[in-house]
Amino acid sequence: LFSVNRPITESGWDAFSAILCGTSSINATYCSNHTLKKIGNSDPLPTDLRGLLELNKYRDKKQVAVRKILCYHSHLDMEPFLEWDLKVLPLAVSWFDKARDFSENDREESNVDARKLSAIYQFARAVPLMFVPASPKNASNKRKIDEVNW
Repeated sequence: LFSVNRPITESGWDAFSAILCGTSSINATYCSNHTLKKIGNSDPLPTDLRGLLELNKYRDKKQVAVRKILCYHSHLDMEPFLEWDLKVLPLAVSWFDKARDFSENDREESNVDARKLSAIYQFARAVPLMFVPASPKNASNKRKIDEVNW
C-alpha cells in the first residue's frame, strides 16, 4: 500500500475516506466499511481518516454505522418514509433512542434529541390531520365558557 518511493496521494486518501464512509446518502454511509482499523504504517494520516479508523475500532458495528450517519448527515430527511404515514414513526423514534445510547457526551445526546424532534416535526407537517383532531363540523355544538360548570 505504502511505498517509500510512492506515498499515497490526496486522491488515494479520498478513496480510502469514501470506502470508510460514503457520504452520498445515508444508505451509502450505512453500507460503508466499518471493520478496517489500520492502513499500513502510513503516518501521518489525514484527520478525517484517523477519526473513521478510530470509530471502526468499536466492537458493535451497528454503533459504528449509527455514529457515522450522525456525524456525516446533519439533516436526516424523513420524506422517503412519509409514504407509510405514521407506521414508520415509532421505528424512527426508536432508532434515535438507540443512537442516543451511543452518545459519548451531553453535546452528542442533545444533538440526537434535536434530530429526533426534527424527525417527528417532519412527520407532523406531512400528515397534520393524524396529529390534530379535526374540528367539529357544527360550531353550535361548542360550549361557551360561561356554560362550563365549575
